[in-house]
Amino acid sequence: MLEDIEGLTVEQLQQSLPITIGADPRFSKSLKPLLRQLEMWINFQALKADWYGDDNFILSFDFTLVRSLEEKQLTADSWVVETGYAYHYESSNLTTIAFIAIDDLVRDGAGIEQEIKARLTAVANTIAVQHGLLALE
Repeated sequence: MLEDIEGLTVEQLQQSLPITIGADPRFSKSLKPLLRQLEMWINFQALKADWYGDDNFILSFDFTLVRSLEEKQLTADSWVVETGYAYHYESSNLTTIAFIAIDDLVRDGAGIEQEIKARLTAVANTIAVQHGLLALE
């Protein structure tokens, strides 16, 4: 996998990462640096846990920060909904789409970044453990 990333620009590298993090379009664009930092952090955690050891088996995650899960009107039969996050895992292509809610974190005020990280890893670890991968720290 490392051979595949040589010569890529930072933008191309971010687009090719297995774990991406974005935000609902209604959020300020000033969140972009935080989103990139979180994205690099979680991909590095996955690299350390050897999630990318087999090029034929790489889980991908598409995380989106949203204000609340209620606004997404998720159908319970295809989504797993927990406090603060919801996700849908598609086993046929090893892809997970997830929403991370932040309204409650903003209200509480402290440790927002750590709580977002906890929600990201909770989703990622739930899927990874199903496949015998090490949990992220």
